[in-house]
Amino acid sequence: MKKVYFYPISARNDKIVSFNPYTFDFVDSIEQYFTIINKGKPSERGILDIYKYILRIDYIIFNWIEDLPEKKGGFVQTVFFFLLMSFCKISGVKIIWVMHNRLSHSKKHKWLKNTIFNQLIRYSDVILTHSSEGISYGECIRKGSNNRSHYFPHPVKDRRNPTSADTLYDILIWGTISPYKGILEFLQTLHNAKKENAYRILIIGKSNDRGYFNALLKYASDNIIIKEAFMDDDSLRALIGQSKIVLFTYAKSSILSSGALMDSIGFGGKVVGPHVGAFADLAKEGIINTFAETDQMFSVIDAVLAQKHITTNPSIDHFLRENSWNKFADFIYRILKK
Repeated sequence: MKKVYFYPISARNDKIVSFNPYTFDFVDSIEQYFTIINKGKPSERGILDIYKYILRIDYIIFNWIEDLPEKKGGFVQTVFFFLLMSFCKISGVKIIWVMHNRLSHSKKHKWLKNTIFNQLIRYSDVILTHSSEGISYGECIRKGSNNRSHYFPHPVKDRRNPTSADTLYDILIWGTISPYKGILEFLQTLHNAKKENAYRILIIGKSNDRGYFNALLKYASDNIIIKEAFMDDDSLRALIGQSKIVLFTYAKSSILSSGALMDSIGFGGKVVGPHVGAFADLAKEGIINTFAETDQMFSVIDAVLAQKHITTNPSIDHFLRENSWNKFADFIYRILKK
């Protein structure tokens, strides 16, 4: 089998809750077709670790590599990355890049991050995106990149629970609490519209920005509950079952796809989000509801809350069947086989 170096590989430690399950599911799914040469070998030196394997690999799969300048030793790692790209072109090692976002969610080292992003669009042999918008976005930056770009929705697991639960919340906002997710703007808009008592809202997740989290807490009330907590799958399944809507308030400027979006669907949540990227793709398929502008958000929320409960949705059933991790692995294998 062809050998793959996968980035990033991180340590899965039960005491560390910040790991991204996407990378583990990705690696597990493609192992049926490729040898992941660095599986189970998390790097303490970031991308510099690749030099140990470079003469033995056929492919490199990059995820979120454009955030490299923000990592420990980011400048050195970034210089190494540019040298690595040149080496791969000379040696024949193929570069597969997953374009998760339009831009980095963090504005730190913006110029370097944009340079990496543009280099990836220019030199990647295969560009994978979980939003159809990713293909057109890449084409705007580099003409002809659409010939190397391939869209497959973010893989999803069907983890719906058929048992009913008492409804505790009208709106659930969950996941990492970060500025790019637009939660503070949502609360400000809610307050300005004098709708702070219109919904029972739970906002829950881990926060790495104490100042931002404290800004959210100013809006906490009997109807707006804000908690900092990590949720395992069982906790998340229960919360989604207790909520009428799972709401996403992401800023449109950077987002293309979202693992939290797919987890919410996989757990049977009724999703409302911005009409951008993967959200727009799923809205066209009748799987979720979206709003084009912030001032339309509440009318969409009210319309969804007014809908009668539907126990089955053929569109969602079909989507969950056709967008599994195994189907994604097969999709990648067929592209590279060509």
